[in-house]
Amino acid sequence: MASNRDEFPPATKTAIAKRSGFHCAICNAMTIGPSAESPMSVSNVGVAAHICAAAPGGRRYKTSMTRKKRMDITNGIWLCQTHAKLIDTDEANWTIERLIDVKRSHEAQIQRSLGVPILLDWCAVSNDDKTKRKSKGLRPRECAFVRVGDLIPEYRIVLKPMLDDRELSDDAELGILMSGDREGGETEWTTFVDAEWLRWLLRGQESGFGFSGGMPSEFIYGRMPAWPDTFFEFLAAIVMAGTTFAWQRSEGGFLCLSQPNDPDTRVTAGTP
Repeated sequence: MASNRDEFPPATKTAIAKRSGFHCAICNAMTIGPSAESPMSVSNVGVAAHICAAAPGGRRYKTSMTRKKRMDITNGIWLCQTHAKLIDTDEANWTIERLIDVKRSHEAQIQRSLGVPILLDWCAVSNDDKTKRKSKGLRPRECAFVRVGDLIPEYRIVLKPMLDDRELSDDAELGILMSGDREGGETEWTTFVDAEWLRWLLRGQESGFGFSGGMPSEFIYGRMPAWPDTFFEFLAAIVMAGTTFAWQRSEGGFLCLSQPNDPDTRVTAGTP
């Protein structure tokens, strides 16, 4: 028997899936992956669902819509099996307008995530629980962007060796990352990085991605203890304690303001 459903052509189904990154547009679940049946087998649990139903009596069916429009990619949304069923059992909640908006937002998110590395942490993953606990303090707590010419004079004087080393002019922009755990008693670090790289990373985080491995040293300009809002307290502590800090070349090639010959404050390649 001939079907009265206006189904999507195979090429349209494929395009809907690819534009969704093979992720459900509602829950972002991955819907495609390898099957163990053979080296060429693939498991696909996704559905190219109709926003407006493919046949009379279906959810959100529009009599005014032409058959061609009903089969068009603009009427399709990629969903996991669960949400493909859900939208057809709760039409009051999953309206045409809402599904169109969900699809638009999801595809925009997929577009922003193109080329962004996936996973996991700012530190290398380790099976050692102690390393995992330590890595938590290295997650960036705050970040900012600042023009070199807008730095307060005292801060700029301290940063001058780093600025000169990277030949950063007044018009250059710094990306600033604050990391460490005040409550955990770990050292608070301010890391100065390439601003465009930091924007790229933040776009990835907005898309639900992180950065695997350590922070690439080639994007780091320099690093110093203390967060910007504790800068003057840091200077006062140096004076009161009579300690010596100097800019030193790290193994990663960037400068680090640290105590000479202190292995706890020296920076190794790839460490944020």
